[in-house]
Amino acid sequence: MEIQVILVPYDSGLKNFRMGNGPAYLANFGLKKSGLSGLRTKEVSIDTDFPLEVGTTIQVARALASTVEQTVKQGRFPLVLAGGCMSSIGTLAGLGDPPALIWLDAHGDFNTPDTTVSGFFDGMALATATGRSWRRLTATIPGFRPVPESHAILVGAHAFDPMEHLLLKSSAVTVIEPQAVRDGGAAAALEPALKRLRARQARVYLHIDLDVLDVGEARANQFSCPGGLTLSEVLDTVRLAQRHFSLVAVAITAYDPVQDHDHKALSAATEIVSLISAGAQM
Repeated sequence: MEIQVILVPYDSGLKNFRMGNGPAYLANFGLKKSGLSGLRTKEVSIDTDFPLEVGTTIQVARALASTVEQTVKQGRFPLVLAGGCMSSIGTLAGLGDPPALIWLDAHGDFNTPDTTVSGFFDGMALATATGRSWRRLTATIPGFRPVPESHAILVGAHAFDPMEHLLLKSSAVTVIEPQAVRDGGAAAALEPALKRLRARQARVYLHIDLDVLDVGEARANQFSCPGGLTLSEVLDTVRLAQRHFSLVAVAITAYDPVQDHDHKALSAATEIVSLISAGAQM
């Protein structure tokens, strides 16, 4: 299947700001160096005179939903390179029937407006994608339907806000922390959960926030931290997702080139894209 690379150059409602610079950088440098420069690309952009972290992000999600929907109708595979994780709600809306969700991230992204202490909208992305928060707002995105929490697996998260962690523990989201992967390997840590999920849903949207990588492995953004996954563990997780499910879309998010002084995060993202590309074209 031909891959359609969809660039979403927004971070916190601002275009080409901080992690919003990542999508173009990945496309212009990472993909070219990997020999994937021939992939079809399209940028999602909106016109706004008054950018808002929440309001503009939702506008972008609506535009992304339309782009993903068109991509799928044209028989192409959506590979989304986005500045922020809240892009996920646009991708999900464009896919139609909600797929299952495998979410790789150093953070829980499971805050709500009532639990967040930072107010960071992207810190609520997984909670929003699963219908835990911002329901009225996401209802304005054509086609969006939340993924049931029992159809979501969060991999690699370990940097939690206290109330966010409590919410996750009380939810039906399956959480697989890095230590479980380190102790027995990705297959041992993930396959039981993947097999349970596969019994419920065959289609998966794979969401990869690059700060799931341990900061010693690569610094993807200012939120990168110790205790994360190695690149090898991330690649193994992608392979397991490919083995057990039909991937309907993949997103790589939250890359800030300014933070990536040694280009290790760029190299990691390129390896991930190469693996996804090989799987999509089989």
